[in-house]
Amino acid sequence: FLNAELIRKDTITLIICYGMFHGGMIQILAGMWEVYRGNIFGGCAFTSYGGFWMGFALFEILMVITELEPPSKDGKVVWLIVWGIFTLLNFVGTLNANRVVQFVFASLTALFFLLAAGVNNADIHILAGYVGIVCGSSALYLGWAEVMNELAGRELCYIGPVKNKVF
Repeated sequence: FLNAELIRKDTITLIICYGMFHGGMIQILAGMWEVYRGNIFGGCAFTSYGGFWMGFALFEILMVITELEPPSKDGKVVWLIVWGIFTLLNFVGTLNANRVVQFVFASLTALFFLLAAGVNNADIHILAGYVGIVCGSSALYLGWAEVMNELAGRELCYIGPVKNKVF
């Protein structure tokens, strides 16, 4: 919502707090639980993006409490492109997963590349914000649907199982 300019910039403190704890720490814990369950892909994804959010939150905090210079725009672009490539590679891993997982990773891939392009273009940055809202909403739906389906013991909420495995 912030990147889409739907909320005021002074909400960044709230975003950083929840980014650090829910986006960061909770995802790292979820990743460890996924590894325990034998889901290496889920473990890698959750812990990696949890680390992303913890690092992002720490960066934002350091920019406020220290006299460090912010990184160059080129540095930010490279950082976002690297995450876009990592996410694209993860997307390939979702090709045997359900359709909603595929959509989450496809939209997250687009989001990182749009954020990279948006570093030097305000309109693309705003577009990235809307893609982020769609991506985040689909991830929330996926988490809710998986819990509901498990509780029901059947596919109560559509997630689009894949019938023909790619690999």
